[in-house]
Amino acid sequence: MSTAPSNPTRSNRTRSEERRRQILETTLRLVAEGGVDSVTHRRVAAAAGVPLGSTTYYFESREHLLREAFRHFLERTRAAQSALAERFEDLDANGIVEYLVELTEREFADPNMIRAEYELTLFASRDAAIAEELHRWDDWMLSRLAVELESLGTERAFDAARTLLDLMRGYELERLTRRELDSEGLRRRLRVVVSALVPGCDLS
Repeated sequence: MSTAPSNPTRSNRTRSEERRRQILETTLRLVAEGGVDSVTHRRVAAAAGVPLGSTTYYFESREHLLREAFRHFLERTRAAQSALAERFEDLDANGIVEYLVELTEREFADPNMIRAEYELTLFASRDAAIAEELHRWDDWMLSRLAVELESLGTERAFDAARTLLDLMRGYELERLTRRELDSEGLRRRLRVVVSALVPGCDLS
């Protein structure tokens, strides 16, 4: 019985994509553990268990590696947020609170990624290309929240959405150093703010 011939080109491409992904995931882990300054091609290669030539083949410089790691992080996060958003449509005020709480809890399922996010955000403050990627990610989140808030009668809905996003980021930073914080604390804070932003709303 004959079998279909394999496709070595596709197989090689798949292995190449997997190795590149492995390098980017390792870079994010090193950023979370030691900050952006801890990342070198040599350290990434050793931690990923790949030849040093692999990191320099895919990423011509340390800055290129960090930029692509941040893009990889943003793409992964955006995909997770999009999947969650499909479950939350036509939200009332309480639904907005629960959406944001679940979003945050999903991020804290891997605290290393929260640490990597903020380390890379600082890197973005010195790198215009990555700052632009971060702003696009922000705009997606802000537009999503603004549409829901506007449908509930909130004035200046985009500014209100920014307030909620800033609250979440402040909570995330606080929770990184105060392990006793949990989702209920964020839920209480969000209820206060959403009640103030949505006309006629009282979530107390």
